[in-house]
Amino acid sequence: MYGLLKPQPAAHTNKLFGITLHVERGSNDEMPEELASAYVPIFVSAVDHEAAAVKAVKSITRRGFRFVDVADRKIYELDPLKWDDYVYESWPEFVFDFPSQDSVIGALDQEFLFTGPFASCEEPDHALH
Repeated sequence: MYGLLKPQPAAHTNKLFGITLHVERGSNDEMPEELASAYVPIFVSAVDHEAAAVKAVKSITRRGFRFVDVADRKIYELDPLKWDDYVYESWPEFVFDFPSQDSVIGALDQEFLFTGPFASCEEPDHALH
């Protein structure tokens, strides 16, 4: 009975989503000319999958990249309480480049957005001629 009186952690309005976007160079100068496109994971807080996709695409197109598609046609809802485990398992070589779990949880109800490392695709040989 007394357990009912314990303060409960505040529920977050937003959830955490991960989306891998396929992008092309577009008008930016970040991507080297010899690369045709790239895959980029974006992690974003949003109320639902659709809002997460819109935020992710807007963030990448604002940087001048041309959005092609959601790479695997999936948007993943991630558990922010397991963020550190996710990063250590999925991105061990980039652990120190990712925000901490505490930072992610603290920013869920704000405009949290993190762009992960780009995986590039080289220009096909036939396109160079």
